[in-house]
Amino acid sequence: MICDGCGHGLPDNAKFCPECGRPVTPAPADDTPADKSDAGDLTGAPREASSAPETDGVPPTASIPKAEPAPVPDGLEVTREQARPRDLDEAAGDTVEVPFDPAATGAFPGETAPVFPVPPEPAAAKSRSSRLGLVSAVAVFLAALALLAAFVTWRMELWGGRTLPDTVGMDQAQATQLLQDGGFSVATSDVVSDGNVGKVVEQDPAPGRRVDPGTVVALGVGVERSVPDVEGMNLDDAKQALEKRGIARLRIEYENSDSEEGTVISASPAAGTVVTENDVVTLVVAQPYTVPDVAGLSSEEAHEAVARAGLTPKEVLVASDEESGTVVSTDPGAGATLKQGATVTLNVSSPYPSTPYAVTEYLSCRPQDLSTYLRDRGYSIRYGASKDNAATMTWAGPAADPEVVVGPNPFARYEGFQFWATDALAAGASVDGVRLQVTQESAPADVGTLKVDQSCVNALMNACGLKASSGTTTVATPQTVTPKMKDAPDFVAKAGTSGDTVWAVVVWRQGDAVQAAVCAAPTEALEGNLKKESVDLGHYGDSMANLAASYIVGEAGR
Repeated sequence: MICDGCGHGLPDNAKFCPECGRPVTPAPADDTPADKSDAGDLTGAPREASSAPETDGVPPTASIPKAEPAPVPDGLEVTREQARPRDLDEAAGDTVEVPFDPAATGAFPGETAPVFPVPPEPAAAKSRSSRLGLVSAVAVFLAALALLAAFVTWRMELWGGRTLPDTVGMDQAQATQLLQDGGFSVATSDVVSDGNVGKVVEQDPAPGRRVDPGTVVALGVGVERSVPDVEGMNLDDAKQALEKRGIARLRIEYENSDSEEGTVISASPAAGTVVTENDVVTLVVAQPYTVPDVAGLSSEEAHEAVARAGLTPKEVLVASDEESGTVVSTDPGAGATLKQGATVTLNVSSPYPSTPYAVTEYLSCRPQDLSTYLRDRGYSIRYGASKDNAATMTWAGPAADPEVVVGPNPFARYEGFQFWATDALAAGASVDGVRLQVTQESAPADVGTLKVDQSCVNALMNACGLKASSGTTTVATPQTVTPKMKDAPDFVAKAGTSGDTVWAVVVWRQGDAVQAAVCAAPTEALEGNLKKESVDLGHYGDSMANLAASYIVGEAGR
């Protein structure tokens, strides 16, 4: 027989090929009927003696009926792997026992299954395996060698770019030479620095990076932080110029100037000065000369404010209900823009009486201002003194102006012989009361001819700015006056209060002429002064008109 697998010659009774281990397919059985009596009892009964010849003790296969293969019990299956030699000893003749299966082997029950040698692995397969291992080892070695060569050449910077050196802190020339020697291009820019002037303070790309040769490396070189020239720039441009120099701490001040509004007119420190990042630079910015708002300020304060604004103040006194000496308005008005030195008119509430007849305004004047006013109008001192720091004076003016008497009792006259009259007002003595002595020549134009009647009294009140408070007016005539006056001239007296001021008007006939007196005093001061002089208003019927008439007409009668 011949093995179907490898073509090796087999003995007739072989079950497995000794060369490749392949099971041998039995030869087809002879079609000649066999005597059933010669067949073995498959039930296991004792076989009878047979006259048929035996072949070396092996039963003829032709006489054994073909049986279907029985299932191999678990754990007894013979695999190809078990049939192969595991080592050289097995290949040399060691055997492996194969589990016995009568159906599979064709042996009779009770007989031992044959043991076959496991054939060795073919030499051709072993040769191919050895060659494959060698090729693989060589390939791995060559790959590792290539990687090592690539790494070494990369580290040698033969490919993959070059490493940038660190130039920060070097001088500009040294850093430039180092980079150019390495095959790089260099571009520089100024970077303000307080302590690294001329040295590299910035590098881009950063040190240590691998870049291609010829790459441009930007170096920031430290320069001084100096103040740029910003005069004439507008404020925004000046700020940007300073920021580029690393100057961020600024103080902005405004100053009147004829330069264009919003432009820088000076800087401190001056341009070119080296500073540090902590130094403050002050910019002075132009603003137009603007009239300040000085309404309500005193004349002195307004003068100073206008002068500080670069303008020229000019004062004009005006009649006003505002406190005397304060600024009522300006011309041009507040906020107007002018050229340097332009004139600003200050309209100041006059510290003087608005007219010579404004009797109550005398009381609100500073004593010094009243003295100045009277002198400026041509008045002279007829009598001058003071008592308890209160002025007692008589001023004689031009014919068209009334005589002015100043004293604590406005109804009395202050006169007498003096070697030297004292200007008590100029010395600061207080004005406790005022009396205007009016003749026909000095009467206000609105009054006309003086007459001894009520209408003339009312006309004088209006001309002198007197207003009667309700319920305070009293009137006296020769018929009603208390106490009675002997040989009293014809007269009309009227008195009252206006705010905190007591006033009185008396018109009387003196011979062929008619005269008038207009009096005023602070209520509190008058009461105190009358008390000092032991004057009891009750003696006069509690009428200020009776008191005024008694003093004034009585004087006239003497």
